[in-house]
Amino acid sequence: MSTQNPLILKKRSNIWNHFTLTPDNMAKCNYCSKKISIAGGSTGNLIRHMRTKHISVPLQRSNQIQELNAEVVDDPQPSTSVQPVPVKSTSSVVKAPIPNQLPMTHFIQSQRPLALSKSKAIDQQLIKMIVKEYHPFSIVEDSEFRKLINMLSPTYIIPSRKTVSNSLLPQMYESVVQKVRTQLQNVSAVCLTCDGWTSRNNQSFFAVTAHFIDPENDIKLESVLLGCRSFPLSHTADNISEFMKDTVAEWRLSDRISAVVTDNASNMKSAIDKCNWRRLSCFAHTINLIVHNGIEVIESIVDKVKDIVSFFKRSSHGLAKLQEMQKQTDSPILKLKQDCPTRWNSTYDMLDRFLKIKEPIIATLAILNYSQINPLTPNDWIILEKSKDLLKIFYDITTEISAEKYITISKELIFVNALQKYTKRFINDVTLPQEVLNMAAILNKQLFIRFGRLEDDVLVAQSTLLDPRFKKHGFIDARKCNTAISELREKLQSIRTVQDALPQQTSASSTAPIPNESSDIWKEFDQTVTNVIGGHNTGAAGIIELDKYLNEALINRHDNPLLWWSERKKIYPRMYELVKRRLCLMATSVPCERLFSKAGQVVTDRRSRLESKKISQILFLNHNM
Repeated sequence: MSTQNPLILKKRSNIWNHFTLTPDNMAKCNYCSKKISIAGGSTGNLIRHMRTKHISVPLQRSNQIQELNAEVVDDPQPSTSVQPVPVKSTSSVVKAPIPNQLPMTHFIQSQRPLALSKSKAIDQQLIKMIVKEYHPFSIVEDSEFRKLINMLSPTYIIPSRKTVSNSLLPQMYESVVQKVRTQLQNVSAVCLTCDGWTSRNNQSFFAVTAHFIDPENDIKLESVLLGCRSFPLSHTADNISEFMKDTVAEWRLSDRISAVVTDNASNMKSAIDKCNWRRLSCFAHTINLIVHNGIEVIESIVDKVKDIVSFFKRSSHGLAKLQEMQKQTDSPILKLKQDCPTRWNSTYDMLDRFLKIKEPIIATLAILNYSQINPLTPNDWIILEKSKDLLKIFYDITTEISAEKYITISKELIFVNALQKYTKRFINDVTLPQEVLNMAAILNKQLFIRFGRLEDDVLVAQSTLLDPRFKKHGFIDARKCNTAISELREKLQSIRTVQDALPQQTSASSTAPIPNESSDIWKEFDQTVTNVIGGHNTGAAGIIELDKYLNEALINRHDNPLLWWSERKKIYPRMYELVKRRLCLMATSVPCERLFSKAGQVVTDRRSRLESKKISQILFLNHNM
């Protein structure tokens, strides 16, 4: 009994009229004899070959062609617009039509197949649309979407959902991975941020982002996602440290890490210590802890606000009355906001929106007169207004310090100083309600507890000095500023540039003879010049650079410090090497928080069955494309 190739049983497509199956499971073209792969029994490669190499050859089977011809020829109803003209036959022999012959109009009206390069470009744009706009893979199966694509490009073959998920997405992922590797190849220093996240499917993920000054575009900060991967292990310091080490080793960044920014969780602190890396506390997370302690003073009033907001969220009748009252009082038509317990700035947004439509809320609650609602007293409204004024600076600073594309680490000292002065002003205002005074006192105390030694942090202090907008003026304590300058001098003495590695050559004038230097004529002068310019002593050269830099005038606060350094990197070559290690530092781990917000849009009801690997690839492409 002869064995039959299993692929022969699947030859149902019309395309097999033009190909022959070879013993090595390849398809051989009947016209050009080219062998084409048919891995898995797919005929896509065969169709693409015919449409690009043999355009004039029809793909239908012979019986289908006959059926098409029959539909054209066998028309029982003659045209009424033109009367047939009898033609006198010149021969008694009528030629029979050639079987399987297509009319000339078939080749004139047929559309030219889409070029392979154009088809690939559309495939890439399709993947980009899916990952950037959070569409499910099944969008390619939606009938209306397919109609739209067919109208735009009738010859484009829309890939199936499995092709998008299992072929096109991994290909795009590998391509972007290589681009990120190339981008990181020449970077001298990176700052990492990391955090964990749990999806709505109770899947645990851990994300790591890298921030750096790109040598090819050194006037702005660059940011890439190294990975947001499944983390099924317990979130212990040992497990987190191993994950971080593996991620850093995979991207070959082990010797280029300036610092890692994390929240204040003990497991995160211990994990970074186990990796022997410098760690910075997230400034925004620390502000969040400080403000939560202060808000506890007015917690009972905030709870009343939450209850009222919840009432209008669940009562359609109450919401309609509120909107009607806003129109009657010419107030802005705004919706109430509910806060998130883990983010204090959402509490500020809730209070701010609540106060903006104060009069409509009071009038609506008076009309409804629901017994289950606990209204605010006039004193409560005063406390809310003054509390919002006190918290506004914390809200503004949290927003500004969370930037990802701008220098933020050098602003920490200035922001802490501003917060301390601002809260003291409230403490000294005796006209404020006692609750607001108590809140201001708690905030000021917490600022001292959590940021009291911030100027002692070497990374923060040096970053402030190296920012041409602030320099010494970013410090509160002059003694700590001098200490930071001394530490910066020591650091600069150990930095070597490319020029330092080159052999020093002395040039002599071709027009003047070299005088006899055995005498002491020039000895004192040469020694003076050497002391001024540093000679070939790289340590002295670094000190001279620092002194010259500190004596320069400050630039405008709105100017780009990286642009300033880029224009002067040849004047301060040793300092610029340190700038690339310090000004790339992030003040917060907010980049990971933003990533998790995107992840929440990826894992939705329509994507609830996504594998963790696919989620990681989508997030990687979303951030890095």
